[in-house]
Amino acid sequence: QQDKWEQELLAKHPETAGHIAESKQLMSGWSKEDGSLIQKELAEIDARLVELIEAGVEPDDARTQSVIADHLYWVSQFWTPNAESYIGLGDMYNESPEFLERFNGIHPKLAPFQRDAMAHYALTKLVDD
Repeated sequence: QQDKWEQELLAKHPETAGHIAESKQLMSGWSKEDGSLIQKELAEIDARLVELIEAGVEPDDARTQSVIADHLYWVSQFWTPNAESYIGLGDMYNESPEFLERFNGIHPKLAPFQRDAMAHYALTKLVDD
């Protein structure tokens, strides 16, 4: 599955090849416990975003942006996104059937909410090189 996602990402964003190589290098030394902790962290981020969705908070609200900052930190354990690639990741969450299945299984509004929040964060907090 990972290979499929990488190929989809490369097809749409060829400039991400370096990010993928970086990710593989960073993850090569992880233990099984590291992987479990990473998944737990993501589940906590998802839960916090769902709470905000349920409360009617907007993607550009400071509370949402705080969670997205944590998501960016989480993503940065795999690769270092810039504004364009972080926006592209949010788009992929909404375009890939596998990602949509994952997000919809958590909350039907999670994928578009997170995409919009990631785009806002990227455009206001990240600076492309």
